[in-house]
Amino acid sequence: MKADEVLIAHHDMLRGLLRDLTRTTDAETGRREELRDRLLRELEIHTQIEDELFYPAVRDVSPLLSLAHAEHRQIDDQLATVMRTAPDDPEFVPEVRMLESTLRHHTMEEEERMFPQAQALGADRLEELGSQLQERQRELARSGAMRLIIRLKRATLRLV
Repeated sequence: MKADEVLIAHHDMLRGLLRDLTRTTDAETGRREELRDRLLRELEIHTQIEDELFYPAVRDVSPLLSLAHAEHRQIDDQLATVMRTAPDDPEFVPEVRMLESTLRHHTMEEEERMFPQAQALGADRLEELGSQLQERQRELARSGAMRLIIRLKRATLRLV
């Protein structure tokens, strides 16, 4: 798979998690916590593979990197709000919807603007980069260090 295809597939999964989260009810606190924790993990992995591999690769062909990094920070801030909101709080779904809107804007910017610019790297480089992204994604999903980061982040955000 090409790099943009790998990232679009992950974007789709993130959008699906957010959609599932917005469809839960205040009574489904366990389901909300499960989906929220999975979203936290997947967003952490996604941000890391983009920051480590994709963004450096497209630095010379896309002027959108500063915007992408700023949007990652905005997503992190909104995710922190979702993590701090009790799953049975009536504000939970509105907070998730705000995060969903920000993520939708970010992924649209990448998919409609940055990924076409990345085509300048050539098909072979995009295939190679896609393989690297998939491998790093698998490594992070299995990583004990990543699990610890997620646990610490989850605990810290819920204590604030």
